[in-house]
Amino acid sequence: MSTDPSRLSSRLRELLRNAPPRFGGRGDAAEAAGPRQPSAPGRGLVYAPEDAPSGRGGAGGAGCAVIERQYAGERLHGRRRVAEYGEMLARCMPGLAVLAADDRAAAPREPRRERLQWDGGARLAESRRRAGAPSGGPLLFFDLETTGLSGGAGTLAFLAGCGSFDQDGFHTRQLFLSGCENERELLDRLAGMAGRCGGLVTFNGRAFDVPLIETRYAFHRLESPFSGLPHFDLLHPARRLWRRRGLPGPSHRDRRAGGRPGDAASCALGALEEAILGLARLDDVPGAEIPSRYFGYLRTGDLGPLEPVFEHNRLDLLSLAALTAIAAQLAVEGPSGTASPHEALAMGRIYQQLGREDEADACFSRASGLGGAPWEADAVDAGVRADALRALARGRRRRRRYAEAADAWERLLASGASLAFAQEAREALAIHHEHRARNLAAARELAVRALAAERDPGAAAGLRRRLARIDRKIGASGARRGGGD
Repeated sequence: MSTDPSRLSSRLRELLRNAPPRFGGRGDAAEAAGPRQPSAPGRGLVYAPEDAPSGRGGAGGAGCAVIERQYAGERLHGRRRVAEYGEMLARCMPGLAVLAADDRAAAPREPRRERLQWDGGARLAESRRRAGAPSGGPLLFFDLETTGLSGGAGTLAFLAGCGSFDQDGFHTRQLFLSGCENERELLDRLAGMAGRCGGLVTFNGRAFDVPLIETRYAFHRLESPFSGLPHFDLLHPARRLWRRRGLPGPSHRDRRAGGRPGDAASCALGALEEAILGLARLDDVPGAEIPSRYFGYLRTGDLGPLEPVFEHNRLDLLSLAALTAIAAQLAVEGPSGTASPHEALAMGRIYQQLGREDEADACFSRASGLGGAPWEADAVDAGVRADALRALARGRRRRRRYAEAADAWERLLASGASLAFAQEAREALAIHHEHRARNLAAARELAVRALAAERDPGAAAGLRRRLARIDRKIGASGARRGGGD
């Protein structure tokens, strides 16, 4: 197969010129051949005329083709314009630290006593920890297309997709490996791009994309540009925010890939793209086919089957950027910004992890249908409402707001929660009435109900001891009243 640079570049231009962007997008695509005007500071990635490789190949090497496309700001991507996502993300950048449970977003904590360190292990582990979520731009949205999903030294990244917002919309730059022997040139160019960004954003990048690309750098005995770069992986916050959204069935993209009805709350990028952005890819290439298409190109030199792969990667980058912007806005707006009970519950757990108890309380109240929520309590999914009320009660008890905690436990009991939740509520209320409200009759009734429903012998024995103690207190109280008469 020939890797002549002029033939490869002309073929890429022909493919991209003859394949208009899907969904009516307006964006010019061309192979990188000259300088690009710098983007606005803090908004987009600034590209040099060439990412001159420091190793073999030179600026005009044949092994790595660079494909650029600009998605105009007024272009719709789902329900919003591309420019709206960029503006949203620029305004809500601190939300990334909240979603990542970064210490910078945590509530102030009381200083802890320093413990004597007998060795340097803890300090070494701290020094090896990756940087936290990005706190400033420009952000580099990053996604790889590879020769397999297993990882390891034998897996190559043949397409490195990079995207960023700029004053004109969203710009993508893809580094395509035309031959495996030229991998070092791709890595050198990618290092030049990564060195000019303020943070990395991926979807499952911590588990797959970044370890894989770092393995390739190590294979070539190069220092990885990603090792100390602030990194926000959207996958885990997305699962927290949207896994309980309760879709009636799998997304269109999941169905094409063989998704089952049980995958209704899938948090794959395609499912979130459809559910959150309102965008369906009707002719997208299945991910399982991508490696075989690249191997076919290596055998035949035919780039045609890879054109849908380039578009698939570009749309993944744009959807990743759009979902990141929506999630960041949700985190910055706080409880009032949650548009559904499951989002409010998820944000409550995130705030609770950060020690921001007031915001967590407000989110749990909203999720359960209380606290001025725009939905009725009866309309909330039973599982979501039970989780929210339980978290609300526990948080208030932890903050010694005992009467408010008891109210939440009562609501949890009345909601018809599961046996485990109901038993926890009965026991908590029995303790409250016995020790705080001093209502022994109510405490006894709750203990009797809990004992009747308890199936665990150890827990039942504990309830019998509680009931006997309450009975002794009731008897002593009656004796004191009788003596007083």
